[in-house]
Amino acid sequence: MNKLLPFFSLMLFAVMANAQCDDLFFSEYVEGYSNNKALEIYNPTDAAINLSGYSIARFSNGNTNAGADKIISLPNEMLAAGDVFVVVVDLTDTMDWDSQFDKPAWNGFNVIDVIIDEVTGEPVIDEETGEPLMGPVYIDGNAVFGTEYNEEYDLQCKADAFLCPEYETNNAMYFNGNDAMALITGTVIAGDGSNILDVIGVIGENPENWDPAQDAWVTEEGGWITKDKTIVRNANVMTGRNEATDVIAAFGGTFVGEEWSINRKNDFSYLGIHSSVCHPDQEFIQYSCANGPVSGTSVINAIDFKVYPNPNSTGSLDIQAEENIEKVAVVNLMGQTILLENYNASQKTANLNLGSIAKGIYVVQVHFADNMISTQKLIVK
Repeated sequence: MNKLLPFFSLMLFAVMANAQCDDLFFSEYVEGYSNNKALEIYNPTDAAINLSGYSIARFSNGNTNAGADKIISLPNEMLAAGDVFVVVVDLTDTMDWDSQFDKPAWNGFNVIDVIIDEVTGEPVIDEETGEPLMGPVYIDGNAVFGTEYNEEYDLQCKADAFLCPEYETNNAMYFNGNDAMALITGTVIAGDGSNILDVIGVIGENPENWDPAQDAWVTEEGGWITKDKTIVRNANVMTGRNEATDVIAAFGGTFVGEEWSINRKNDFSYLGIHSSVCHPDQEFIQYSCANGPVSGTSVINAIDFKVYPNPNSTGSLDIQAEENIEKVAVVNLMGQTILLENYNASQKTANLNLGSIAKGIYVVQVHFADNMISTQKLIVK
């Protein structure tokens, strides 16, 4: 049975803080529309780590203990040094609409149209451009899904694991803005707190705002951190936040997001990669399911190319580009590379044998010199 955290020994809890770049910590947190919820875990060490020795714990609504239904073990998988592991709540079926708990995480097939203000019924206008804002369509509070794919709205493709499919069995991943989230070693909270590696929020505090439905930890200026936001750990952070005076309300803990960069709601572009001083050689800033890691020097879709026939039912795909091609990859919508051919920048044309590739929608990515990458959708019939 878990002991209540306010009774932890402050002395024992304070000395268990990790050495720099010594153990796993949270590198990203997504609290978006409905069940668009994700946590990214980063390995800052120089060796691979088996995730089965770690768990995620949810301290909901100011609670000071996390019961068995709010602690979920991570899978038995090795996380390479400098790599990340993305966990998404296990709701993937777009046909499930029975309750708020069943609404699916977005999969990129959201219908995109002009955003309409629910009160006025008028289009929402972008203050900078003066043009109507475009975004996902909702009917009766439910996101609408269609046949056109847009990676910007695909959270499912970023997942390395889907956890907690049934709320009644385990709801560790059903966090909201007022739930403190912890990364721990083992499967239960130690009585002295010595196995807590990292905490987002404050254990034992239920942050209150003017609207109880929108409770969240906020910045010093009052802006939300943990509600309707994506937050990314700053690159200079080398260890988890786990000292009692920082993460336990009874010991004066506070959370104003000082180690995090705050991004808009439903921004999934950073999931899948993390920049850190623990691995300064890795200069990627974002991750694309279609293009893989994107560095600060990468240029996307600046070079035109043709793909034919598309839709394709012949099993043979021709590519003609304006520049010499270094390599061509065919990637499915889960970010997995199905085919890869290298051409060493020796020609502007390429032919791929699609072989027995299954029917469906894919992304063709063509790589050129100087980190230039261009993509197009491919339909295989």
